[in-house]
Amino acid sequence: MLRKILAAGLIILLFLQSGCAFLQDQGYDGYVEIDADGHSQRRVTSAIPPQTKPNGQPYTLAYIDMDPYPITGMILYYIIMGFRDEGWISFDYLPFDPADTDAGALINWLAERDIGPYIRFDKAANYYTEYQEREYIQASLTEHIRNGTVDVVITMGTGPSAMAKSFELSAPVMIVGAVDPIRSGLVDSLEDSGNPNIWAAFDPTTHERQLIYYYDCIPFNNLGIVYYDESISSMNSYLKAAETLDVHIARSKISRIDLSQESEDEYYERLLTEFVRLVERERIDAFLLTTDIIIDVSRTQALLEVFTENNIPVFVQVGEQLVENGALMNVSALEMEGLGIFIARSVTLALTGTPLSELPQEFRNSPFLSLNLDVAERIGFKPTFDTLLACERVFTSGS
Repeated sequence: MLRKILAAGLIILLFLQSGCAFLQDQGYDGYVEIDADGHSQRRVTSAIPPQTKPNGQPYTLAYIDMDPYPITGMILYYIIMGFRDEGWISFDYLPFDPADTDAGALINWLAERDIGPYIRFDKAANYYTEYQEREYIQASLTEHIRNGTVDVVITMGTGPSAMAKSFELSAPVMIVGAVDPIRSGLVDSLEDSGNPNIWAAFDPTTHERQLIYYYDCIPFNNLGIVYYDESISSMNSYLKAAETLDVHIARSKISRIDLSQESEDEYYERLLTEFVRLVERERIDAFLLTTDIIIDVSRTQALLEVFTENNIPVFVQVGEQLVENGALMNVSALEMEGLGIFIARSVTLALTGTPLSELPQEFRNSPFLSLNLDVAERIGFKPTFDTLLACERVFTSGS
């Protein structure tokens, strides 16, 4: 009954507002001061007129990722849309689902098409670190840069970005999707990357704010977290927020899935064992699902059932598709549309000669909430009107 009432109420809400992830007007020249949660920040807001290299050739972008993963695919999708919105590339439509995009396939699709005279992609400069050897990637990138056939390298995530940084390339390396670039050693600080050829887009307090928001929605005392890397899971940020909230975090560190050592089924059995242990032995009253722990989204509901059947809310670090498939809620750590424009504009500034040291690295999100009403009903969580109003996406079976 609760689900039916709330679902009906949402129809009315859709007429009142289209969600809380509104993009700031970024059409001014130069920089604009934006106040978010009482903090000022500087965003790149100047739209650089599309242009070719001085020799009339298009700029070429290289791309490095770990492997096909919905979150990084979604980030790349909106970067590409940002380039299109800024007039740097053109196409009628992208035949990809932003929630389930293979980033490597998207780069290859773009490389096969005439997308205009300003930016191009190259299949030979499109890398997945899980499938290609480090030595091959380094040699390939170095050769491209030496020949002038790669102008900027976009790296996705902590591991691929650390690899690219270690190459000491002479072209700009622009880091996207790294959870904690400072703690992982990719950049020195928010104000200064410490390297003239390195730049990263990030918000250093987003996960602290995220956990505090979850606590405000559903207060908890003992939060369970399973992770394999402190930086990727933003563990330091969550511990700081937990100290502020005076709550405990029951941590469980596991090794990342390695298909050369175990099958996918064996990994998920190992993960489920940890989930059960946190419920039965640690007596957690909430759980935070961190990045890259459940890679196969189709397994989400079965794995999270141990929490749902014990009325334990599952919060998500990154990925609304995990909410759609069985978690309770996600306060987005990444505002995809705005992030895409921010990165696209930063890249085009770098392409046209702006030193990376002059490009602000901070992108403060305008977060939005995703909520699964079926899970909410099962665990006895009754969202307030304000919570529903803050939702960008609400998932329900409607039955």
